[in-house]
Amino acid sequence: MGIAFSLGSISCGFADTSSVTKYRILDFAIALPLFFLISLGIEVVFPHSLLFVGSLAIVSFALFMLAVLTPRLGAIGFAAILLAIYAMLLHLEGRPVWLIPMWLTGGAMWYIFWQALAITFLPNQESKDILSDLYQALAKKLMIHDKGFVFSTDKNQLFIQSAQLRSKIATLSHTLEYRIHQQFSCGEDSAKLQDIYRFLKIAEHINEQTRLMYFTSTPLLKQSCPQWLEHIHHADQQISQYLAQVSVNNVHHLALPNVDFEALRRYQVPAEAQQEAIAAQSFINKLDIIYLSLCELKNQSSTITNPTIVKPIVLTWKWRDIISKLTSQMTLKSSYFRHALRGTLSLTTGLIVVRLLDLDFGFWTLMTSLLILRPNLSMTWTRLLQRLTGTICGLIVVSGLLHFQVASSILPFIFCIAAVLFFHTSARHYGFAVFFVTLFVFAGFSLNGQGDNIMLPRLDNTVLGVIIPLIFVFILTPGWQKKSFPTQLSTTVKGYIDYLISFNLYLSNKDQKHTEKLQHHFQNCVVYDTNLFDHWMGYLGEPQRNSQTSEHILLCSRSSNIILRILTQINESKENIILNDEIEAELKSATHSLIQLQQLLQQTLNHTELFKHISKQEKFIYQSFTYIEDEIYRLDNNALIALLSKEIALFLKAIDHQPQ
Repeated sequence: MGIAFSLGSISCGFADTSSVTKYRILDFAIALPLFFLISLGIEVVFPHSLLFVGSLAIVSFALFMLAVLTPRLGAIGFAAILLAIYAMLLHLEGRPVWLIPMWLTGGAMWYIFWQALAITFLPNQESKDILSDLYQALAKKLMIHDKGFVFSTDKNQLFIQSAQLRSKIATLSHTLEYRIHQQFSCGEDSAKLQDIYRFLKIAEHINEQTRLMYFTSTPLLKQSCPQWLEHIHHADQQISQYLAQVSVNNVHHLALPNVDFEALRRYQVPAEAQQEAIAAQSFINKLDIIYLSLCELKNQSSTITNPTIVKPIVLTWKWRDIISKLTSQMTLKSSYFRHALRGTLSLTTGLIVVRLLDLDFGFWTLMTSLLILRPNLSMTWTRLLQRLTGTICGLIVVSGLLHFQVASSILPFIFCIAAVLFFHTSARHYGFAVFFVTLFVFAGFSLNGQGDNIMLPRLDNTVLGVIIPLIFVFILTPGWQKKSFPTQLSTTVKGYIDYLISFNLYLSNKDQKHTEKLQHHFQNCVVYDTNLFDHWMGYLGEPQRNSQTSEHILLCSRSSNIILRILTQINESKENIILNDEIEAELKSATHSLIQLQQLLQQTLNHTELFKHISKQEKFIYQSFTYIEDEIYRLDNNALIALLSKEIALFLKAIDHQPQ
């Protein structure tokens, strides 16, 4: 019963995805009867293999397809499938059919009880945790940009580390913003929630400043001003350490670091190093802006108007609309349908293999398949490696516990601690979550006297469980990153075109409407650029990859990021830019080059052709953006717009395979 309660709690945790109290109550009201019926169905059909396989295929496909209706229903569907597998694991002949369903549903109710206490005594705690993770990621990103002051740095490696954190920051920021907007739109407002939102907006501002803080000191500057660089480095370290500790609860007790920015700016740089010092001065200015933003964190919460509230995705209960929505997705072009089909085939194939071979603890195969299956090959492969690593490490620790014959009085503590750590790590580090759940399973079965029997079945079923979904992902449109990269690059370029057109209109008429529209296009540019880098990360996660293709994708990502950095600098000082004939001509030139680039990409959506053209001009592209990186900090706004036009024209020339 204890194991069943724990597994029911875990399933309910997967179903609990809303940040709005009334929607959480509705989700629980749907999940509880669904959990009971699904697990009861498993108990009824368990002895009948053909009925079992057929009903699992139909029910699992239907539950996967719930994601078409709303993301929350999709999460409930996934949790219900997981609970069904838990019911298979707990099945024993001779028990009443209602017993396991009662226990698993009781575990879900136990989870709801603790969540009710958490909502009452720790309101918005999950949002606070995400916010804390966000500030820690910002601190790491700021420290990476600081490496150029005292260490020799590889610019490619610096870009990769920074972009990885940028991707993580974007995910955390979007998750938190969505949660808060849902609460605002449903009337859940409070001083603390307003405070969390204010912290989020300041974090986004800090993140934007870090995009302009790339710096690598020259040998001349290191030789001429070693103390100055060390002081800047120390100031950055102090601010980074403060950022890493910030939370809504403790900000009023944290002491801000004492940094004398005026002293840093007044430092006497030798005449021969003046040009090299411009980038360092720019870094100091950005660091000062970040410091002032951190000072704002200590302000008391004030009401924030939120003009861009996102309305919650709520299911309409008109059956005609539901059927229409579902039937429109019944095609291999739909990512929902492909994922549901892969999942159904993986689970039913796993069940057939388990039944034919009569594997001990064989239903772990199904659980593994469900948990590692992701929408494309890259994500599934990464998840597969994490699952295997976490399982093997967990089994090594289990073998040690068995060798030393750990006392049965200690097992309940291992069971509880492992369960808590699983919940803590499941959304952040899947490999660690698998490690802890392996200890959790061992402790649970040891308390039942079966601890000695789980090691080899656990490993065998994990290996089988990762192979089956991998086969179906390969068969059903694996979604190779290198094939979809040209499309993503074209989307990113289109985002830059939209921004420049909007920027030209903004300069002609600086009213509220054009300002909001420009900011919307700018945020799209940031998202598209992050997605471009995520394609490179996804490509690295695929089982078969080519180092040259990886270099080419990274090259395009870096070029895009330089364009974004120029746009960021221009966007930041947009109010001070006055439209004249020269600026208008440069903006039109940059827009025209981008349109040509997008047309070229539309003609070259065959990834092999695109990478072949890049490979011929790889050295030229590197030289062009290395020069531009060094120039960004030296130029005023007008020169930056001219530089933007030049960068785009150079990149277009580099990948244009037409004779020049």
